[in-house]
Formats: sequence, structure tokens, C-alpha cells
Amino acid sequence: MCGIFGYVTVRDECARIVVDSLRKLEYRGYDSWGVGIGLNGHIRVVKRAGRIPPISPDLPASSIAFGHTRWATHGGVTDANAHPHLDCTGRLAVIHNGIIENFRKLRAELESNGHRFASDTDSEVFAHLVEQVLHAGDDADPDAVVEAVRSAFARVEGLNAFILLHHCTQQLIAVKSISPLVIGAGKGGTYVASDAVALVGLADRVHYLGDDEVAAIRADGLHLYDRADGSERVPRWERLTLQPTDTSLEGFPHYLIKEIHEQPRVLERILREHPPRARELANLITRSYGTFLVGCGTAGYAALAGSYLFSRIARRHVNSVVASEFKYQEHFLTDRSLVIALSQSGETVDVIEAALAAKRRGARVAALVNVTGSTLDRLADFTIPLLAGPELSVLSTKAYTAKLALLLLTAHVINGSEHVGLDLLWRAIDGMVRALTPDSQDRVKAIADRIADHQHCFVIGRGLSYPTALEAALKIKEVSYLHAEGFAGGELKHGVIALVEPGVPCIVFSPLDETRADILSGAMELRSRGGWIIGVSPEHEAVFDAHLPVAEAGDASPLVNVVPAQLLGYYLAVRKGLDPDKPRNLAKSVTVK
Repeated sequence: MCGIFGYVTVRDECARIVVDSLRKLEYRGYDSWGVGIGLNGHIRVVKRAGRIPPISPDLPASSIAFGHTRWATHGGVTDANAHPHLDCTGRLAVIHNGIIENFRKLRAELESNGHRFASDTDSEVFAHLVEQVLHAGDDADPDAVVEAVRSAFARVEGLNAFILLHHCTQQLIAVKSISPLVIGAGKGGTYVASDAVALVGLADRVHYLGDDEVAAIRADGLHLYDRADGSERVPRWERLTLQPTDTSLEGFPHYLIKEIHEQPRVLERILREHPPRARELANLITRSYGTFLVGCGTAGYAALAGSYLFSRIARRHVNSVVASEFKYQEHFLTDRSLVIALSQSGETVDVIEAALAAKRRGARVAALVNVTGSTLDRLADFTIPLLAGPELSVLSTKAYTAKLALLLLTAHVINGSEHVGLDLLWRAIDGMVRALTPDSQDRVKAIADRIADHQHCFVIGRGLSYPTALEAALKIKEVSYLHAEGFAGGELKHGVIALVEPGVPCIVFSPLDETRADILSGAMELRSRGGWIIGVSPEHEAVFDAHLPVAEAGDASPLVNVVPAQLLGYYLAVRKGLDPDKPRNLAKSVTVK
């Protein structure tokens, strides 16, 4: 959940290139930031709590530097706890993503051996651990430093990624377990980052570092070693397909609103390119005995929606499980099971652990994932790329609707009605476009102005609209900090309605399906207790105090209906003066438990 970037060049570069690249990674963590620069025989560290300043600090030119943006896990948000961290001698510095699970034991041992710690983090342990392994005289030997990193990493428990800057040998050394690192090569030098997004405009080819590898980046390029025995290995270079336009705002004020608007184009790409992949996934499901959809947060709600779609369309029972809880239910798995893992980043640790649990039981793993080359992509037996392009806002929008589109299409393939699924997705695209017109957005803005000062909001839906209600509530609360809760409409009378007070906003998803009569009855129950009813529906109803009209799209209605909720979350954040792209306490790729 932290952003990592470093480079080694054959000529002196302004170290501000690190800061510029870190800005591309701030969605991975923005509690604090820091830069380490190899300079005149020592390492200069500049680090601060808080966001990266809009005007880059004055940093010296150097041929080797690295940096880090933090999402705090161990230790408070302070200058001292920001990365990089130095060893006692200042000869080496470390940046880190993950959690060292046995850090207390290691720190106690190191302190007993005289090491002095300057922070409260687990990350600093690794700098001192490498220092302790290095022997006198090894500072001049690049391979000896690599060996020290290999040895130190063998003692670390947990899912971690480290980059070490060693000034005497002028190299960056990278090593990881599950937590991602990617090496980039271009005309300007060799780079390493936690996400290929940071390499756009710098590298033209990439190598995704494996868990069984150690990378040493020097002025002459990448040197790759086997993590077990230290033998040299050959990199597997791939072309970097991301372009600068993929990471630009293109005239939008924030990435969140840009990515909301990109959703119709994402669905069009899926329709053009992915019917064959949907057929392959359908074949895997029909051959399996027990299929599980797993995901976290927004991906978890997409998984829940998928379970409804497979039941409704394909007449097939597909289990939906929150990924972080999956390991407590893995006992059901056999070698005939199929686990379909949903993830935007492909690095979410709970989803990765669910996939690993499936592998241990001999089950097959399929992945719906947005990042090619990610851990989940490489771990899965079969992958469908979401084709959504980079999501630089912390909130997931277009990846969510891409997952729903693929699940809906796959359900129709199983049912033998692929053409119906394709038609529904075209209807959904049209409905999304209509939901994004200026008039539609103005209606959402007006509601955002009306409810922005409230403390609570309730969202209800039934059937296919129940996961939509959960996702709508998540979008509102994670970006605007307005407490929103999603419920199944039928659960109101089982306790939830006790929370409704006069004037409290209540969002009701009411498509033209078999749930309509019941959900409108629930809306009336809310209104009779004083709730202010916001109806998301193709048709206006007397019970609605405000109406957000949406196109009717049949079983594809969740794709259309979620758009007003995404917009509402965005405009609430703007109305309250919040940053829609970087909500407090959140980060994009959750690589820690």
C-alpha cells in the first residue's frame, strides 16, 4: 500500500524525477513521502509527513536515487517514520512496502547487538538487518551487498517488498514476496517501481520481479539473481504498453470524475475484445464442481452481484465470499473447484491469499483483473484483463463496471444466450452515456448540495440492486465521509428502520423488475418515518422526494444504476472541499492484511 520508485542512470539526473514519479504513485499511500539520494559518498535523505508538495523541493542531481509514499502501518505519521530509513552507519537506506510480521523479535535482537533505531516502524529493521550481515570490506563488492540482502530477507516474515540503496557500490537492490515490484528499462537508465504506472514516459520495457529473484540495478543495467542460491538469471522483458495519455487528466479536474466518464468506453472494449474470453470462463465454470467468486470492497460487491447474475441468468449456484474471510471457508475446496478472483490492482493481499489457498487445495484459479503482470495475473490459471486502463483515483469505478459486464456476459454464455448478453451491454453503454449528460449530472449536484451537511444516509435495494446499494453506500462514505449504509430492502423492518430520523436522506434503487413493488413499499416505510427519499429509477414515483432518472437496462441495470451513486460521491466530496482522488486513511492497492 506504499508507492516505491527508484532509478540508476549513467549520467547525473535531477532527483526531482523521483518526486515526479512518486506523484503518479500517491494513490498507493499519501500519509508521508521521502527521497534518498546517493551523493558524494553518502546518502542524503529528505522526508516529510503529509502529501508531496505541489512545488518540488530543491534536490541535487544524482545518478542514483529512490523514493517512497507511505500508507502508515507501524508508527504514526511523522517525519521520522517516513521512508527512507538508514542503518547506523548511513551507508545504506531502505524503502519498504508490506509488514515485517516478526519485526519485534528482530528489533529486540538488533538492539541487543547495539543497533540504534530512529523510527517506530518495522521497515527500519531491514536496514539494520542488512548492516549486521555485511562484513567489513564488503562495501566495495556489489555482489557481497546482494548476498547480504538475500541473507537478511530470508529472516523476514510476511509479504514484503524492499529496495535498498547502497552508496559505496552505487546500486539499488530489490527483493520481494508477493508485494509487487517492476523493473523498467529505457534510454535514460534503469528504474524500479511498485507499479508500472510510475514508469510511463521513462521505460519502454519491463520485467516483473518474481518472488524467487533478487534484482541489482547498476549503471550498466539490471543484474538478476536467484533468491535461493544467488545464481545469475536472465530477465524476461516485456513491452510497456501504457502511454502518457493513460495517466493524464485530459481536461478533467480530478481522476475520479475522468474515470467515471470512461466507463462507456471500457464496456465497448470488452464487447469488442472479450466474448471469446467469456466463453472460456463459462467453460471453466460448467466443468467445475463448486465455483467461488472472491473479492474485497468494491470487488467484493461485484462478486456478490455476480452470484445473483449466475443464479438469475445461468441457473447456476456460484458462491460469493469476502476474500479476507475465504481462508476460513477453504475447507470446501477440492481439485474440482474453481475460484474466480476479482481485483482492480491484482495485488490486494486478501485476494492473493484466497488464490493461494485455492492453489493449495488443488483448485483452479481464474482472475478478472485490471493490471497485466500483477501478482494475481501471474498466479491465476486463467485471466481476463478488465481493459479499464489505469485507475489513479483511490476509488474504483470503471474496474467495478468492467467486472459486472464480464460476469453478466459469462452468465449468458452459460445459458446459451450470448447474443442477449451482448445486447444488454450495448443498452448499458447507452444508459451510462445518458447518466453522464450535463443535465443528469446537474440533478446529482443538486442532491449533493441538499444532503452534504447530513451525517447519515441509507441506501436500499433488492435482488440485483442489493449489491448496487452496498456499492453506492461505499462510494459515498469512502470519498465524502458522509456515513452511508447499504441494506437489503427487506431488512428494514428487522432493525434498520430504528436508525431513520426526519430528514435523513435515503436512496432507493428501483428498477423495473420483480423487486419494484416491494422496494417501493420499503421506500414508503422510510418516508413515513421522515426519510427524504431519493429514487434511482427509470420512472418517477410519488414516494420519491427527488428522482434520478436512469435508463431501463434489464439485467444490466446494475451497470447503469451505479453511475448516479458514483457521481453523488464525487460531487459530495467536491461540495465539502475534499480531495476526491485521495480520501483520508485509504490507499489503492491494499498489500497488507
